[in-house]
Amino acid sequence: MAETGGARCLHASLDVLASDVHSRLEFHKSAYTDYAGINNALHWVMEEKAKLQLQQNAVTEKDKLITEKDKLIAELKTRNEEQAAEIESLKEELEVRESSHVLLALQGSGLQSSQSGRNKRTRESDGNGEVADEHGVMDNPDQDDQGLSTELENAKKELSDIHSKLIKGFMDIGATSTRNVAIKNIGELSYKPFQQACLKKLPPEEASKKASELYNFWQKQLLNPEWNPSKTVMEKGNPKEGISKEIDVDDADLLKLRAEWGEDVYKAVANCLVEIEKCGRLTDRTIIPVIWDQKEDRTATRSESVEYMCSQVRRLRTRRRKAGWWKNMEVIYCSLNRFNVCRIDSILETGAVEVANLW
Repeated sequence: MAETGGARCLHASLDVLASDVHSRLEFHKSAYTDYAGINNALHWVMEEKAKLQLQQNAVTEKDKLITEKDKLIAELKTRNEEQAAEIESLKEELEVRESSHVLLALQGSGLQSSQSGRNKRTRESDGNGEVADEHGVMDNPDQDDQGLSTELENAKKELSDIHSKLIKGFMDIGATSTRNVAIKNIGELSYKPFQQACLKKLPPEEASKKASELYNFWQKQLLNPEWNPSKTVMEKGNPKEGISKEIDVDDADLLKLRAEWGEDVYKAVANCLVEIEKCGRLTDRTIIPVIWDQKEDRTATRSESVEYMCSQVRRLRTRRRKAGWWKNMEVIYCSLNRFNVCRIDSILETGAVEVANLW
């Protein structure tokens, strides 16, 4: 009977313990459900925060662009005003010089006879003093012309320096077929037409050697001042006025080259020779780098070269700015991920400790 009572007591204790365990499990299930809800809410908050950050960055970037635009507009306005003022000053100076030249011309032609008579009487009475003054007046235009000539020489020198620096800048960034403006070496042949022509007529193992021989021969010919295929320009049976010579694209050597190796090789040599002639290098025959507009196949002007270089700088600045923006976003994203992982690890660790204490 005592054993039966003990069994009942043990059974009751087990029921109580089971009920306690069940209630604790239900509590942890409820806690886990709450955790899942909190975690989802946290993820949503982080996503919204990232979206807001992106929007804020976009607004900041737009504000920067607007500020830079306003700054550039202000600079351009100031520069235009300065140039307009300088132009007006030059106009006034030119008018003064023209007026002085007209006055001197009138004095020299005798139209101001009364003034000449007074000058003559003054010279008779005062000796050589007035003569010196008159010479001083007549010397002023020469001095002005000399000063203007010096300014022109300085301007030409400055433009030449700018052109040299532009060429060096384009050579530093290199030349690619994708650029509209790049360096072209006038007087330097292209190897590709020779290679393609030889591959059409010879086996591959012989074509490379023959192409190199042909290329080197005609490159030396182009740089040889003694080879000058030119002809007299005629107009109505007489030499054309102002232009006495031009490149003869029907020269015997060039026609022989076309007959043996085709039109592409002939055009490569003939066009290169014409470019040398246009640059005025037929006498010294040196290879000179020029800034070339590859889209329109002509020499680029200085203003076009400067504009293209500025556009490349703006593109590079934009790329760097975008690269920096994405780098900042990666840092923010990694920081948020580390924060979420730490929160989840902390919650899981707390739950594990409670379960261990329960058991």
